[in-house]
Amino acid sequence: MKILIAEDEYYARQRLIKIIRECDMEAELASAVENGREAVDFLEQNTDVDVVLTDIIMPRMNGLELAEYIHVNMPYIQVVIVSGYEEFDYARKAIEYEVKQYIIKPVKRELLLRVLRQLEEKQENFRREVEAGVLERLKKLPNGYTSSKQVLTKKELMQIHMPQAAAMSGETPCRIFVIQLERTMNTRDAGLLDKICAQKLDSRLAGTFFCQMNDEYVAAVRTEEDSEGSALFRDLEGILNYCHVQLETGVVAGMSRLFYGTANIYDAYKECLYAMNIRLMKGWNKIFEYQLPHGGNNYFLPRDDNALAGALQLSDAAKAAELVHGLLNKREMLESGDVNAYYDMILNILRSVNRYYRSLYNENEAMDCKVEIMFSRRYDLYVFKHPEELEEYLMDIIREICDQEQNSLKNGGNAIIRDILHYVEQNYQYDLSLQELAEKKYFMNSSYLSRLFKSAVGQTFSRYVIELRIKKARELLKDKTMKINDVAAQVGYNNTSHFIQSFKKLCGCTPEEYRNQL
Repeated sequence: MKILIAEDEYYARQRLIKIIRECDMEAELASAVENGREAVDFLEQNTDVDVVLTDIIMPRMNGLELAEYIHVNMPYIQVVIVSGYEEFDYARKAIEYEVKQYIIKPVKRELLLRVLRQLEEKQENFRREVEAGVLERLKKLPNGYTSSKQVLTKKELMQIHMPQAAAMSGETPCRIFVIQLERTMNTRDAGLLDKICAQKLDSRLAGTFFCQMNDEYVAAVRTEEDSEGSALFRDLEGILNYCHVQLETGVVAGMSRLFYGTANIYDAYKECLYAMNIRLMKGWNKIFEYQLPHGGNNYFLPRDDNALAGALQLSDAAKAAELVHGLLNKREMLESGDVNAYYDMILNILRSVNRYYRSLYNENEAMDCKVEIMFSRRYDLYVFKHPEELEEYLMDIIREICDQEQNSLKNGGNAIIRDILHYVEQNYQYDLSLQELAEKKYFMNSSYLSRLFKSAVGQTFSRYVIELRIKKARELLKDKTMKINDVAAQVGYNNTSHFIQSFKKLCGCTPEEYRNQL
């Protein structure tokens, strides 16, 4: 039984690792990561994990979000939550995502091992059922219970859903193609695809699978040699045209490169998804063949970066929207059909947004914000069926950031400003720098803090400090035995002449003249 740990607290993570490594079970530590995002990345690359032990409160992606992701995408993995929170809402969500156990910290070794033994026993019972032929019942279950990835990476599932493909030798040349409808696909649609694919592809068809979970129709096709790719391409065009007419909706397909046997079948499937991303540039009712990424043109220019950064600095969401729309619709980029250039454009837009956003906050505050920029793989494009959906996704991020900064500027009496005013009141006699406060005390961008301060107080930080010092000086001048240079030193002026000059500028008279008027 392979176990993945997701826990951001170092000592809690080390304790879980120690318990697993020292237990007398057949348990193996697959890995230990610090947040849900890292756990997802690991699970996507390692399909043999059986159990995930996860904390709830973690940066980037929390434990409940991880449990939801596993529930939707990898339901065969058993999840155990280990948390310091005994909250009803957390427990309710855990039940919703079919979490197997909810253990409250501090974790007791005996309890955790008892839970793991129960999961191990359940897994062993399932294995016996499979060996007894009970897995055949899965054929009667709706395909909504199984993801495309499971079918293409789990041999026993491939034998059920695509038996001919599962039986292919490592020398059999094949291609995978994936078909998706513009609307949600149903079993009737899949039945029509079965019929037309069987007619068009005949004996070349090595198996098909309709995945409701991923809303896609997956097929494996034998080809004698790579030159037959063009013939297969034409056959698929015929299939798409037929479906477009019969189903009265948009249809798109992605086709992989040539591969051999089942060892690389999942990679071929991913190539289909990457190829289908071209629909965002070229539209629907087409078939797209996967092409290896190559060093192409960079359509995101320095002036584009500067213009977008300028709009963000002004919190001008409308201007930012106009710029993003223009960038995503650059004619030369769309005409090139280079989906990698399109993908790079999106990443560059998000990098520009993210760079500005992180300049406002320190790392932890940026992570805690509800703005979530998670677009790190080419697969992320696949969730969008139309460019308008992608554009709206980008604009939601930009609007959130702009609204957040505007709200921060409007709500000037927030805790940070109050804390700064209190700090200045206690330390006005020393050298004070807003930049130093921003960087060393509040871990914020100094320009942003300067705007925040001026919006809240109505004047710049330096002006506020000068006025406070002169105010304190006027109080000290009431003591006529105190020398002017001592007053200056008391309120933070090392240079008496500079103090007199500042005093006269604000009060209209010198300190001595002010004292004589009292």
